[in-house]
Amino acid sequence: MKQLETISQKTSGKVNQTKVYLVNHTHWDREWYFSHQDSLVLSDLLFTDVIDELEKHSEVSFTLDGQLSILDDYLTLYPEKISTIRKLVNEKRLLIGPWFTQPDALHTQGESLLRNGIIGKLMAKKYGPVMDIGYLPDTFGFNCQMPLIISELGIKSFVFWRGIDPAKTKSLYFNWYGLANDRHVTAINMPQGYGTGMLLAPNKGYVAKKLDPAVDFIKKFLPDNFSKVLIPTGNDQMAIIHDFSKKITQINQIGKYEYQTSSFSQFVDQVKKCDLPDYSGELLDPVFSRIHRTCGSSRMPLKLAILRLENKLLYQVEPLFVVGQTCGINLSNNLLIEAWKKVLESQAHDSLAGSINDEVAEDIQHRIKEGNELADGIINTIQRLLALKLHLKSNQVLLINPALKENEGYHKIKVFTSDQYVEFENTNETVLLKQKYIKSRSDILLQSSDGNHYVTEPGYFCSEYLIKKILPPLSYQILNFHEAKQVDKLSITNTSSENAISSNNITLKFEDETVSLVIGNYTITDFLYLEDQENDGDTYDYSPLANSKVLKLHFNQANVTKTKHGLQQMELLGDAILAYDLEQPKKKKTGKLAYQLIITLDAQENITLKVKVNNQIKDHRLRLVVKTGINNNLAVSSVPYGFNKHVPQKEKNWQNKYSEKPVNVWPLDNNVSLSDESKTFTVYSTDVKEFEQDEQKLKFTLLATTSQLGKPNLLNRPGRASGDTTNVGHPLIPTPQAEYLGKHEYNFDIRIYKCFDSKKIANQSYLLKSSALAYQLQDLNLFANRLDNKLQDDLLPQTDLPKELSLFNEKTDLCVSACYPDYFDADAMIVRLFNPTKKKIAYRIPNNAEVVNACDQSQDYSGSVESFDLISLKIKK
Repeated sequence: MKQLETISQKTSGKVNQTKVYLVNHTHWDREWYFSHQDSLVLSDLLFTDVIDELEKHSEVSFTLDGQLSILDDYLTLYPEKISTIRKLVNEKRLLIGPWFTQPDALHTQGESLLRNGIIGKLMAKKYGPVMDIGYLPDTFGFNCQMPLIISELGIKSFVFWRGIDPAKTKSLYFNWYGLANDRHVTAINMPQGYGTGMLLAPNKGYVAKKLDPAVDFIKKFLPDNFSKVLIPTGNDQMAIIHDFSKKITQINQIGKYEYQTSSFSQFVDQVKKCDLPDYSGELLDPVFSRIHRTCGSSRMPLKLAILRLENKLLYQVEPLFVVGQTCGINLSNNLLIEAWKKVLESQAHDSLAGSINDEVAEDIQHRIKEGNELADGIINTIQRLLALKLHLKSNQVLLINPALKENEGYHKIKVFTSDQYVEFENTNETVLLKQKYIKSRSDILLQSSDGNHYVTEPGYFCSEYLIKKILPPLSYQILNFHEAKQVDKLSITNTSSENAISSNNITLKFEDETVSLVIGNYTITDFLYLEDQENDGDTYDYSPLANSKVLKLHFNQANVTKTKHGLQQMELLGDAILAYDLEQPKKKKTGKLAYQLIITLDAQENITLKVKVNNQIKDHRLRLVVKTGINNNLAVSSVPYGFNKHVPQKEKNWQNKYSEKPVNVWPLDNNVSLSDESKTFTVYSTDVKEFEQDEQKLKFTLLATTSQLGKPNLLNRPGRASGDTTNVGHPLIPTPQAEYLGKHEYNFDIRIYKCFDSKKIANQSYLLKSSALAYQLQDLNLFANRLDNKLQDDLLPQTDLPKELSLFNEKTDLCVSACYPDYFDADAMIVRLFNPTKKKIAYRIPNNAEVVNACDQSQDYSGSVESFDLISLKIKK
């Protein structure tokens, strides 16, 4: 008490009685230009030091970067320290969570951000309460629905660094609203970053030249007479500041402000008492710091590997898990959690952004491989055990719809048969896509109850079919097939004069090396093409090479194939000989870029694109261009649980305001649309993560290759290199693997609507990601799935299942976001619905359901879901 009185006397004459809250913390990158294993070695010393210092000084707290994974890793080294850690956490002196890892918030889907918070809370149960702040100190910007996501986790505040424009928010501290007007968080910005007060030193030089000026700077962007300022005092992989309280006492004898030890939570509690301005919108402005808008295409193939596993878990594995549990197949939720950890560890803000060295990229690729093996093993197990319980015959296929919406589209089925062709019963259309014959083998061991025998194994066909059939929501059914003499398949039909495919009101035709789209009497020339340009950037950003030109890549060959029922394809081929890398225009060395575009058109006028690229050149950016014919500078793209509008920025003197050029490249969540008074063009894809609108054109980055982690003095990003590569003692870091030579593949869907219908677009996006699952119980190839030869029917409870099952038949105008087993309650499932429209939607919850948030906490419900809001239903099994 005497010490506090002394401090009060010393600070009574401070400037405007401003109180500065100093927070002792570390920012802990799991991996960056160093590996996760390197971080683990560092944590041995640094985290042990944290615990020792906290035990010595009971008045001090320390924030462990808001992520649980690093503490879990540390406990593998010191399991005996868990009681001490639990004590410090419960005393709120060691502040942990709420996230499992520090996520990239732009290139991660909303549901994955929720899983990050869910698993963070689950993993924290062994320690104590998590920090009640959505703490993301180094993420490269935020979409406009982050307040909704954070509040759905039961969190009411948010502390961050990058992306703010104080001219828009009117303050560094503000109430941040999502698109749903009833959801907001108290947002606290650190304009100079999480290292503002690092190396806290109680001397005149530090206080007069660093600490006091930092407070002066922050106060310029706060409302008049605002008397509270936050200063974080940690930095990357930084140890706890020793004798924290003692140093602050000494600083208060020097500085012009009143400084005190605090935590992020304590500061937020103080700010919440103040009158704050309101703001609704994204945080994507590089005013105080770089946000790397073009990092969405950095290490694109790695991003796609992460995204494809993310989608597999969200739209196949989790709902299939619910079906399996309903049918008595009780796999542990912990299997799902282990698979999710592989994704979440790879979605950390440096990892997913791609600003990493090649060794870390290899680590991530291996984690994704492990995650896919877990996911595929879960799918394989549930499908096979369901097939065994249903007593499937070899001429039957178990067809599962993991979507909570009726699916009336095409579904792929893979079967192994002795017959070359088969026909599926009760389907609207069947097309043979591809087939391979497996030759007969002699002297093959057959083990049976009467001994071992050597037999001749007959040959068989492995075939992939495309069928069209209506599938009820979250359902399974049995599909029979029998031998057929011939089947429908895509056959070459074109002559030299026929290079077109048509369906009703739409025609796509190839002539003079270009693709045109005809809609009724309206023609869009150059509808689809690729463009390429040199890339002088690094793994943080694309940046054009000075005086370089964009090359338009056309096609030199077309092949048209059609089926009897109206499914048609146009295959376009092309290649270009380009400079091999940025140095070669002088040396005349070239490389080849070969590309293939397969356009599929069905009877319902749905357009599907598959782009295949064989990249043999370096340092370039390759984009797919879709020309819409729509003169509208307002692109509408999906964000989690809603839609956001993007107006192109035109900044002539951007260097005067921004730390990098605010290019008109935006994150692609799932789809983007352009509309006029008569039509809407919507492009769907989960295979790219950024887009740019250029007048009538939408441009999607496929590759942005580079050989450096960080480079200085780029056209779009002048000055120092991002990262540490131009700091003292830090050499440039080459990333030859980020050139991504080799083959790559991307998928898109295009729909042309009469008008913009947010609900239709959201539903279509969900169905495109929720591919049906098909399984054949057969013994021709027991390694078609890895676990087929190990899973036997004696693992099953002896109960019969219905031949058909549908688990969600609720009629609702809401869209579906997720269906998964409740991670907090083994006897329940979660269904999350959302309203992507501008009007609230009434919804009557099922009798066996209650409204909760993502962390299973009960919520009040008024009977309707607000515009751009969501509802989570806990349904007892």
